[in-house]
Amino acid sequence: MPQEAPKLGSKLARWRAWVKENWQVLLFWFACAFAGWYLGAKGYGMALYFRLTGIDPEEWTPLMRLTAQKDPKVGTIVSLEGLTDWQGRPMKLPFHDKMTALLFFCAHCGMEEKLQVFQDFAQRHADKVRMVIVFIGQPDAEVLRLSQSWTGVVWARDPKLVVFQRLNALHMPRLYLIASDGTLRYLSPLVGYLWDADRWAKELERVSKRVGR
Repeated sequence: MPQEAPKLGSKLARWRAWVKENWQVLLFWFACAFAGWYLGAKGYGMALYFRLTGIDPEEWTPLMRLTAQKDPKVGTIVSLEGLTDWQGRPMKLPFHDKMTALLFFCAHCGMEEKLQVFQDFAQRHADKVRMVIVFIGQPDAEVLRLSQSWTGVVWARDPKLVVFQRLNALHMPRLYLIASDGTLRYLSPLVGYLWDADRWAKELERVSKRVGR
């Protein structure tokens, strides 16, 4: 034991010396790590990637075109069987008295700004549309808070991801407008997962014309 103390002290001394000589490197590393975390949490990671590479995110790649081929067709009947409420009870959808706005969403920091845009859309058309948010993933404290505080919005789960696959909701958020008879009236573009809240607001303004003000 007496011999271990000097060894430990020697190692600590070497570490302190190394940190003192390389503090700029450590500071740069921590700054990069924080920037990466922040940009990813805010959803800017892919946008930054496209800017750095010069790729236009609005131009669909062959892979995205292939993915889009699996989309349900507007005008066809779609089934929402498989959705449940947060207690696991099956939900009977679409609504018979209103159009169902089905939004697939997953958690990330700062998601409240985007969700607010969708809620505003639902409130603006409350007489004709009812919003259902299908949350994919494990809800965290932020999601639980929103689900308990928001009114006029129905929160649902897709525990077996059957509706998720059926509607090809791979790129989220993705919005579907479904008539009371189950007819698909609208689905948002695949590239919507790259959009910020302002871009979604513009898209929903366009969709409002379909719903009717």
